[in-house]
Amino acid sequence: MFHIALCDSDHATIARLTRYIHQLPHPTDAMKIYPFSSGNTLIETCRRKIHFNLVVLGSFQGEHHHLKIARVLRRFDSLVPIMVISDHIQDSLAGYEIPLYRYYHKSVAPFLFQKDLQHLLESNSCPQNHSYLFSNWQGLHHVLLKEILFFKSEGSRILVATQRGSFIYRDSIRSLEVRLQRYNFLRIHRSYMVNLHWIRNIRGEEVTLLNGRILPLAKTRSKMLRESMVSQLGQI
Repeated sequence: MFHIALCDSDHATIARLTRYIHQLPHPTDAMKIYPFSSGNTLIETCRRKIHFNLVVLGSFQGEHHHLKIARVLRRFDSLVPIMVISDHIQDSLAGYEIPLYRYYHKSVAPFLFQKDLQHLLESNSCPQNHSYLFSNWQGLHHVLLKEILFFKSEGSRILVATQRGSFIYRDSIRSLEVRLQRYNFLRIHRSYMVNLHWIRNIRGEEVTLLNGRILPLAKTRSKMLRESMVSQLGQI
């Protein structure tokens, strides 16, 4: 089931987006729509650990209020795609810092919205096809989870090692542990969180990745890692 939150103070906009969703030509999963006329209600819902696969934010009273809501939602879920529909083109630039999955002008074309929704539905069928979004001084980065080898804590910053190279941005390893565990990432050391799909073998207090990189393994996390690897093999 693909859960979609539509949040807009204009009921006509929610009805229009709902129609676009129901008219999707080739849905790959069943979809459930949750309409919200208040951003605060949506925030409270997410605060109760209710997870959505997509959040669409429309216009509200108050300048750039939808961006404020998006920033709060990011505290609860760093991966959920957030789309914003707005009359203000500057919102598309501000969205890089949140970051947003997509910005649409108020008169969003149905085919464009449906194209993005179709892509998200297809990605949802395989959790590691989700995009991990983060921003740093170089701009906004979209990296597929399956391309991430590991995360390393460096004080108040995180180094994310990917197939395309490494990036540094502000975050905490504890926050990553909470948000990414359901996507087959596991914390193996006080400073390291690894993608289970990239592990070649485990020996003693070392984890060797498919590219030959060796990471430290804490004794207290060895049993959990081995059990997670056995469980993953059982799902193949």
